[in-house]
Amino acid sequence: MGDSSRIEPRNEPLKRGHGVHFPDTKDRGITYMPAQNLHVATLPWHRGRSTSIMSPSSLIDVRTAVAGQRVPRLGGSRLLGSVRELRRDYLGTISRAADEIGGLARISAGPPGWRVTFYSVSSPELAAEILGQPDRFRKNGPGYRELRRELGENLLTSEDESWHRQRRFLAPIFTRRRIAGDYIHIMIEEAERLVERWQAAATEGRSVDLYPEMVEITSRVIGRILFGADVARAIPQLTRFRIVNEELLRRFVSAHPTPRWLPTPHNRRLTYELAQVRHIVDEIITERQSERVKRPTADMLDLLVAARDAENASDRLTDTEVANQVLLFLIAGRETTAVTLACTLLQLALAPQLQTTLREEIIEQLHGRMPSAEEVHQLEWTDRFLRESMRLYPAAHGMNRSTREDEILGGYHIPAGSWVEVSVWGIHHSPAVWHEPEIFDPRRFDVPAGQFPGGHRYAWMPFGAGPRACIGTQIAMLEIPIVIAAILQAFVLETSLSSVPLHAAITVLPSAALPLQLRPLQET
Repeated sequence: MGDSSRIEPRNEPLKRGHGVHFPDTKDRGITYMPAQNLHVATLPWHRGRSTSIMSPSSLIDVRTAVAGQRVPRLGGSRLLGSVRELRRDYLGTISRAADEIGGLARISAGPPGWRVTFYSVSSPELAAEILGQPDRFRKNGPGYRELRRELGENLLTSEDESWHRQRRFLAPIFTRRRIAGDYIHIMIEEAERLVERWQAAATEGRSVDLYPEMVEITSRVIGRILFGADVARAIPQLTRFRIVNEELLRRFVSAHPTPRWLPTPHNRRLTYELAQVRHIVDEIITERQSERVKRPTADMLDLLVAARDAENASDRLTDTEVANQVLLFLIAGRETTAVTLACTLLQLALAPQLQTTLREEIIEQLHGRMPSAEEVHQLEWTDRFLRESMRLYPAAHGMNRSTREDEILGGYHIPAGSWVEVSVWGIHHSPAVWHEPEIFDPRRFDVPAGQFPGGHRYAWMPFGAGPRACIGTQIAMLEIPIVIAAILQAFVLETSLSSVPLHAAITVLPSAALPLQLRPLQET
């Protein structure tokens, strides 16, 4: 239990490479280990040196910079800027910008005369200014233009009155009461189905690959929430969105992506895969709408079709608008939740003592049952572990905005029409925000009421923040603990990996298989 390094909680920083024991009874005598969780390719400049809080003189102070001054630029190739680094290791490049420059950095990609520049933000204070003022910082950057072109107008891609109108339609569907009352049984049933399916692998000593397993369960959950039916037949086709995800990011980081009408291999691939995903959505909606005549239900699709604008009772979503929202929910409701579940379960396997602590809490509270919505909120250690996992592995790693007019941001001039990237990854991994940010430590989220982990409301924002924060937060924060509770009451989790390999597409994705070994709990 690391008895050679006993210290009182919070008095000293955790050191890389050493277990640190906290004997306080509230902390259950846990030995905290360094995360051992960032794939070495993700942050290559940390090789051979420890991470520490950087001195103020080594960073650009975004609060005191001279107004009108140009934002410092991240070093790169004189000819191509940082385009190669962005393509090879997007997350690492963003982190290097925060490490070397600070909370606001200018990054260029492409040759002179054909170059794209964006501003990477890894400061909670600046994130609050940007995300809290959607009229100044718009969803009109290259990433959202690509998403709007390919996925249509929906709650993620729309702006202004179009967004407000859609939000009025959708907000009553995503209340905490409705989620806890109408959807929790779906999450419980699918979690129990997953455990039953894994029993054979545990008995036979086989490992499972976490990411596809989590894609399957989250697809089943969101499919049943949306359509009131099992969509297992569509799961293989829905996994095609990983291809769409990666193709969109490739265009996103290209200085000047090829026009979509050109029949290049990448464009043909993106067109084909998008058509396959949209066909699935249209087919399910058509079938579901025909079933409504015979067997009315109260699933989310019915609610979308029946929804009316609170400010105009005669207004309704068109069929195209319904299809666009469903497409968004199928994609966002499965991809980010699947990644978060996979990373969290693998982190549990990497931290056996914490795994034991969570299991003891779950068994003590539930006694082998599945939790109610109220009981989920009582699993304090499970909640802290999940939030720390989402800090280290934010599935939605960034949000881009564009400036409508010239802006002064953090004391620096940002020209009108500029692309500003709020990097959730950069903020969550910033040593200027989080002490020893590469250390996995759930105690970060044991803070007094009224205080914010990381010291700022925008220091932790895996679901975004501000008026445009993710509307599905409550679904994810109920579904994930339910799956964890089901698994930890049945299995001991182990892995042959020593890190979580990740790379960036539109969301964060595993860059390799995530093998998980399962041992039946009753055998331990």
